[in-house]
Amino acid sequence: MKVAVLGAGGMAGAVISHLQTCADVKEIVAFDIREEPVREKEKQFGIRGTTRLDDILKDAELPLVFITASNAAHKELAVQAMEAGKAVMCEKPMAVTLADARAMVDTSERLGAFLQIGFECRYSQLYTTIKEWIDTGLLGQVINTHFYYICSEFHHKGSWRNKLATGGSMFGEKLSHYVDLPRWWIGAEASEVSTICAPNVIPYYEVRDNYYTTYRFTNGAVSQLTFMMAPGATFQGDPKQDILSQQVEDGHALRYLIVGTRGAVQTDVFRRTFKRWEFGDSPECFTSTLVETLCWEEKDDQLYFHNTLDQTLDIVDRVKQGLPAKTPARDAYETMKLCFAAELSADCGKTVQIAEIEDTQV
Repeated sequence: MKVAVLGAGGMAGAVISHLQTCADVKEIVAFDIREEPVREKEKQFGIRGTTRLDDILKDAELPLVFITASNAAHKELAVQAMEAGKAVMCEKPMAVTLADARAMVDTSERLGAFLQIGFECRYSQLYTTIKEWIDTGLLGQVINTHFYYICSEFHHKGSWRNKLATGGSMFGEKLSHYVDLPRWWIGAEASEVSTICAPNVIPYYEVRDNYYTTYRFTNGAVSQLTFMMAPGATFQGDPKQDILSQQVEDGHALRYLIVGTRGAVQTDVFRRTFKRWEFGDSPECFTSTLVETLCWEEKDDQLYFHNTLDQTLDIVDRVKQGLPAKTPARDAYETMKLCFAAELSADCGKTVQIAEIEDTQV
């Protein structure tokens, strides 16, 4: 199979390296409107590059494209590719406006085209294990999730990700994974969202650098997200230590608490652990018993919390076999809708009803 990667920036390198491990991929083409990154990818990976999109769209022997371009380019590239008969994998967020995200989904459904958005956490063993526990009834009905994420500045000066026009928002660009997971675990759609934000600490960010967001779901469940960018110490890197261990006591945190009617789970990415409790009853009180503690090794970091490798290989296999996307585009759109709703709530200072979000110009 011949595969194209549209957008030759940093994420393209990860996708190309994954594709080069796939026996079904015989040729990779990198596209960008800029000559320099195209030539860099050619030299780095020994692949072919082009600055002419038509070279890819008109190639009848190329059935699949991965979109790794800047967020503002997602909609145009995805729609053109699907209309040219290509299967499309697009990195999240779908687009920088909800209208553009709708256009992508509408095009996919109208043409019956393959469109999958890059929510690789649904492939990641930390999160899929929790999903398995939920599906087998170990947690009962999930009624509450808490996500706590503290980090240093992630997107440095000059990054297009910091700009409203090109990045869209911090929610879509960085936090959409942690909106998608509660939807997946809870198994219901959100009905309303409320967000408040403090003033930015990072002065040159056009997007927000902190959020305190609460979602209520149609089945009564509640999901809460706390995000702050700045308190974590600036990562310099120490070759004698692994990347997570040297940050865990340095102000960084990436944790989930998932509470159900029969048990609970706590994850801690920086400590490479997750734990499960079972709830019970006794003559004296309600009981909670720690029954399982799982850990993983540094070499498995990617597989556990950002499994882009298996996502890439699965998409290639699905396109080869003519199978649909693992996560339908409409489902990914529902996650993106919650991201836009959270930003809208922060803008207007009010709770936003998800059913009304389609009527807003976002």
